[in-house]
Formats: sequence, structure tokens, C-alpha cells
Amino acid sequence: MSMEADIEELVGAVRKQPQTITTDELADLLDLSSGRVLGLARAGHIPRVSAGRFDRREAVRAYCNYARKNPAGRGASNPEYTAAKTRAAEAQAEKLETANAVARRELIPAVEVEREWSAILRDVRGQMLSLPSRLQQRLGHLTTHDITTIDREIRDTLEEIAHDSA
Repeated sequence: MSMEADIEELVGAVRKQPQTITTDELADLLDLSSGRVLGLARAGHIPRVSAGRFDRREAVRAYCNYARKNPAGRGASNPEYTAAKTRAAEAQAEKLETANAVARRELIPAVEVEREWSAILRDVRGQMLSLPSRLQQRLGHLTTHDITTIDREIRDTLEEIAHDSA
């Protein structure tokens, strides 16, 4: 056998041997902690070649298969747990959005809105009730009966509105 054939045989043998890496190297490759890699190995999800050594190709394939079967991580096997966590996250986000809207004065407490509208409606009512006397001053040709009729119509309308909204 020639020297070239010996070298070729050695290179072929090296290529056939599994390329092993340490726990730390595999953890770095998979972007996991070393403890997580060891836990997955103990659980049988990642095969070991020996203590603290892994076949790089087989370990990566095994981890990919594990990740495909367990996409959501903790709770993936329990849909109720996942749904509860989703609802809690949505409620927390809504609470935060509401607090931000209140801080920006986009949301105003109902009591404050009611108080403001009550003041506006009191002003409107006052202006409507003063209308007959203002008309009498501006339109001198109106009789007392005309002014009384206008006053009665305004009061009846305000009364009707008050009962409709109650």
C-alpha cells in the first residue's frame, strides 16, 4: 500500500467517525444553557456518545425533533394551561393600555363626564327658560298671552325631554 492510500484511508476513517462535541459546545450551538442540554440528555431527548460528549449531527437533529414536538415549551401538552396563560397576558395588556389611555386623558372617569354634561345641560335649560323674557324685550309687539304660550311650550318640551331620558 502506498503512502497516499494510507492517508486516504485515514481521512476516510476520520470522516466516518462521529464528530463529538462537549456539553458546553452543544449548548452554545443550540443557544441553550449547559444545564438545559444535560436535562434534555437525561430525559432522553438528546443522545450522548459518552459522559459530557455528544455527536454533533445526531444531537442537533434530536433537539430539532424535540423542539418540533414541543413548540410552546412549558404547557404545550396542556391546552388549558396555554389558554389560561394567553388570557392572563391579554388581560394584563388591556390593563396596561387602559392605564396609559387614562394617563393621556383619552379615557375619563364616568363621574367626571356626568358632572360636565350636567353643567352643560343646566346652562342649556337656563338659557331656554330665559328665552321668553328675551323675546318680549326684542319683540315688543308680542302680547303677554304670546309670551306665556312660548314659555309654556319651552317648559313642556324640557319636561318631556327630562322624562324621556330618565
